[in-house]
Amino acid sequence: MATNKVQLAVNFRKNTNTRTTALGNYYAEVDRQKTLTTRGLAAHLKEHNCMVGRDAIVAVLVKLSECVPELVAQGVGVKLDGLGIFYPTIENKKGGASETQMLDSEFDPTSIIKGVHVRFLPESSELDNITSRQFLTRGVSAASMNIVKSEVRTVDGKSKRVQVVQSLADFRTANAPSSGGGGPLPVGGDTEIDPDDGD
Repeated sequence: MATNKVQLAVNFRKNTNTRTTALGNYYAEVDRQKTLTTRGLAAHLKEHNCMVGRDAIVAVLVKLSECVPELVAQGVGVKLDGLGIFYPTIENKKGGASETQMLDSEFDPTSIIKGVHVRFLPESSELDNITSRQFLTRGVSAASMNIVKSEVRTVDGKSKRVQVVQSLADFRTANAPSSGGGGPLPVGGDTEIDPDDGD
């Protein structure tokens, strides 16, 4: 695992759930960026002084994306050192099967299977621990970014739920006790509407 800490952008969202005791409190969430495709990941790997070409990296990643599900489907866990283990689990129908059903030769025991899932268990060895709290202390440095609020707005004649984003500094200025505070997030400036979010 890299020794340099990566800075993770963090946004904060106010809890508006009236059924909780934490109503009105703010909670951190990752400021999620775009998702890289296989080619994007290959380009990123190439930037890390990889000695093989982008085409070779893409070929290996494509094979990896084919082989991992194939092996997991056979019940084989796949460990990628420094990253973690991909493994299968089964989701059962509620109640499972009784012993009487299991003893009945007409009963198909696989009928209790609701689904099969691919799970991921992050690396947790001492050198490469990327699990929960360890990931924050070793590989990531959280950086405060924005306050995020969901609002229903009319976009292209349709009512849509959009994300309104305001910098933490502007939020503090606009809501400081001396300014009366408590008002809605201003529209414009640092505010950004994402019409693709929700509907």
